[in-house]
Amino acid sequence: MGDSSGVVKLTSPINPEDLKNFVKYCSNEDEVIKSVFSEHKIRFTQPAVLNDPLEFNPIIRFRHSAGKYTNYVFDDILFPSEELRVRHRLIERQLNNFGILSLTKTADSFDMWSRYASGHCGFLLEIKVGFNEHTCMLSRDGAKYDVGQVHYVDEYAVNMDDLVNEHGVIPFEVFNKTVFFTKTSRWKEEDEYRMVRRLADHPQWTPLDNKAHRDRGLYLFDFPPECIQSVVFGACMSFDRKKRIMEACRGTAVDFLQAYIVRDQHDRWERPSSMGFVKVNSTSDLLRFGDLGLFFEQDHVGERLRGPVTVTALNQLPYYSDEEKEWIERHYETNKASRKGQSGVI
Repeated sequence: MGDSSGVVKLTSPINPEDLKNFVKYCSNEDEVIKSVFSEHKIRFTQPAVLNDPLEFNPIIRFRHSAGKYTNYVFDDILFPSEELRVRHRLIERQLNNFGILSLTKTADSFDMWSRYASGHCGFLLEIKVGFNEHTCMLSRDGAKYDVGQVHYVDEYAVNMDDLVNEHGVIPFEVFNKTVFFTKTSRWKEEDEYRMVRRLADHPQWTPLDNKAHRDRGLYLFDFPPECIQSVVFGACMSFDRKKRIMEACRGTAVDFLQAYIVRDQHDRWERPSSMGFVKVNSTSDLLRFGDLGLFFEQDHVGERLRGPVTVTALNQLPYYSDEEKEWIERHYETNKASRKGQSGVI
């Protein structure tokens, strides 16, 4: 609806810091959109597929290290060092058994939008509080998986002797927590949280016979719309993909937000450019933003978010002139013709 001035009014900007729930950055790939919004599935990713080569690859130390890192040969057959034997027994043989759902509470990280959301062309899932208590997130025996915060360290090392209990044994639970929830501090601005679940919960999962190989299969678990609070469209996401997501969510309680970038305002980390969100209710709201990405200057955010002003004739455009008349009329005719073939908007 517009007011008497012909200006379309949208919801006031939303501060991304006000999103307190867990969020997940997602790419704009068609398969990702299809799995999340049509098939209602989400991936739990094996450690072998994550993008950090140091992930689950810590320094292994011993209190008495002499000889622990030496490989051996007998009869031209190579035997691993104690360090490699421990690494394989306690790390490698466990990695194929688990999948990870990586989350954060930082919705306005320019870098994460670039790295994990296809250069701001993807989307963000805001996940409801208590999602890990939903039936689809429970283990086979009905147990709840906790969501744990990642601990960042300057030196990613495991001191084996410190993990040994009073019986001289390293409990797998203790070691898995140490490995799965620790990363190097180069990633600390991501403020990551994780839900780690056993891949045995997946009906198609089978353990690999050769434990020396890392599992890189695709395991999608049920993830119904009831787990989603909102979807935030990237500042550069295409209209067609946004429309597809909104139509797939028709009849659900999922909210939709649109991200935009303010070019001349530093973010809360004092780096160039900041981000904001605005709520949208229909694809017609999205159309008002245009198709070149949402990039604003801070003095004009309010003007841009209010949407376009309705004119009653082309010659009312402020840049209408004899020199510009041809492309203005061509733009009008081209878009008018294309609208005839389109279905209604939601």
